[in-house]
Amino acid sequence: MTIGALSTSNQARHLATIRLLFFLIYAGIGVNFTFINVFYASKGLTGTQIGLITMVAALVGMVGAALWGYLADRTGQARLIMAGGAIGTGILALLYPLVTNFYQYLPLAGLFALGNSAMFTLIDSTTLTILGDQREEYGRYRLGGSFGYILTTFSAGFIYEKFGLVWMFPAYTVIMLAFTLSVLRLPVLSVPQTTHEKGGLKAMVRQPVWIIFTLCVFLVWTAASGSINFLGVAIKTMGGSDSLIGVAATMAAVAEIPFMFFSGMIMRRLGQEKMFWISLLGFTARIGLYGLMPAPQWAIGINLLNGPSYVFFWNSAVNYANTIAPDAHKATAQGFFQATTNLASVASAILAGWMFDSLGPSGLFQVLALACLAAFIIFGISRYTRKPSPATGTLD
Repeated sequence: MTIGALSTSNQARHLATIRLLFFLIYAGIGVNFTFINVFYASKGLTGTQIGLITMVAALVGMVGAALWGYLADRTGQARLIMAGGAIGTGILALLYPLVTNFYQYLPLAGLFALGNSAMFTLIDSTTLTILGDQREEYGRYRLGGSFGYILTTFSAGFIYEKFGLVWMFPAYTVIMLAFTLSVLRLPVLSVPQTTHEKGGLKAMVRQPVWIIFTLCVFLVWTAASGSINFLGVAIKTMGGSDSLIGVAATMAAVAEIPFMFFSGMIMRRLGQEKMFWISLLGFTARIGLYGLMPAPQWAIGINLLNGPSYVFFWNSAVNYANTIAPDAHKATAQGFFQATTNLASVASAILAGWMFDSLGPSGLFQVLALACLAAFIIFGISRYTRKPSPATGTLD
């Protein structure tokens, strides 16, 4: 997926739209995803049932991510695919208050994940395409998402505590309507002549460096997904309130702002590989501390580690996947990366709900921290047994 030469004014206009789209996507996360498992728990679902819903959603999202990336590379119509995903999830959100049990939530969550994966897969590849040779500055535009998340998570917890969690669904629909209207302002991306060649894609996924990268992404996102899905439930179990969940999530987003803003400079200084490696250590420390916190309020301080964990991880991984992908498969590579995170969410959903019920919050987080530590060790061994490329900062 490529784009023709853009004038400075056109590029600036498209990047302003990208920043707005990130704002809206993460505003949607703030009003919905941060509290959805708390909503399920309020409806009487067990930790295992919540885990199964998460697993099905992640499995569908994994297939969707690869599918949408491939279709975007074939057609160049990333904006229409994202618009369709936004419309679909906005409609599905309005159905949640109408269903009442686990067996109804399960297919609804799967369809929701299918539409949602279109937006999350293609916004990253589209951003990198428009940025061109300034891809290290991805974080400056992803920063719009941080502000969207801060605004909604900080306010949503207090609103839901007063008026009820059911209000998350119409709020999400309104946000998706705004996303749909905004995404259509993006340009149509051109399709490279080599799009139909499969050899480049096969060669990419067979590279040892891609295999190691995928394994580490899988391990760390299994842990991250488990902690994200059950931190709110853990806070409630420890006696915390909905507003505390919102404040803790807001603190994580606030902490990521300087890291997002300076991510280009940091990446140029450290290189993609080292930045990614540091993120694995950041996740190990962060999730491990969740397992040691004696009171739910500690989550606010622990979430200050969101910068050197999540921000370093996501920004370096998105750029790295783009770097090792052939020109004809840039969106597909992002789809594979998103599919790996969704597969990790499937594994996490299978294990995390059961571990939460069996081991409690502390035991769950301690096991997940060990998975991050394993990824850190594997990547460290790989990094120091392979020669880095001076041109890209990636491993040969």
